[in-house]
Amino acid sequence: MSNLLKRAIFGAIYVGLILAALLLREHLVYMTVFSLLVFLGTWEWSNLVSTHRIFPLRRITDAVAAVYLFWATHEIADMGIEHAAFLIPYAGYLLYILVRSIYSERAAMPTDLAKILFGQVYVGGFLSIANIFYSDEQTSMILLAIFVCIWVNDTGAYLAGSTLGKHKLFPSVSPKKSWEGFIGGLIASTAAAGLILGWELSYYGVLISIVATWGDLFESMIKRSVGVKDSGNIIPGHGGILDRIDSLLFVLPFMAFFLWVLQTYQHLHLS
Repeated sequence: MSNLLKRAIFGAIYVGLILAALLLREHLVYMTVFSLLVFLGTWEWSNLVSTHRIFPLRRITDAVAAVYLFWATHEIADMGIEHAAFLIPYAGYLLYILVRSIYSERAAMPTDLAKILFGQVYVGGFLSIANIFYSDEQTSMILLAIFVCIWVNDTGAYLAGSTLGKHKLFPSVSPKKSWEGFIGGLIASTAAAGLILGWELSYYGVLISIVATWGDLFESMIKRSVGVKDSGNIIPGHGGILDRIDSLLFVLPFMAFFLWVLQTYQHLHLS
């Protein structure tokens, strides 16, 4: 099987799973697909930054804890902030890794602890923001638009960059990215947002494209610093889960913050 065909098949499977999770509105499907993203993303993060090199059980514990954080925030988003007690076991996990660090190798402890805690925020925390969008049918369309805009942004950037790309966007981090590719992705993302959300909200696509590029560049920076091409190889032809969701991990918190600011401004302006 050629690499291009392999990439197309497994890319279609990935997209199909995400669309099923978002469009079917089936709790079990959504939780299963996104829990897999959280678990595998956290596992790959640990592998990428070389935490727990000789303790694989700790990687599993960290990945399971991130999944629990996702589950707990889903329940809170679904049932209300009064159910915030769901976060207590996660606080227990955080306390556990702090206490565990006391008995770990002292020289590596500060760095490893920082990597673990950052991974929890970067993967588990940022992916958990999807629950805020998914909990309401109106905002769930924005979540769908986020995914689609990121996908078409990547496609538009690749097509424009591979055919027209001459001016490097950020060569010290990602030598292949070009300004022409960035503009191609931005146009594609803007069009996708207009088609899904309405043309009056097409500017969402501009925001998503810009922030998605930052997310991609951030992971590229991490991979370059540790000397790897992909975060993993779980998706044949595509690399790892982090390679697929790096843009998403930046876009979700940004869009949640942007919408909160917009709603707050509108509320103050109307009152």
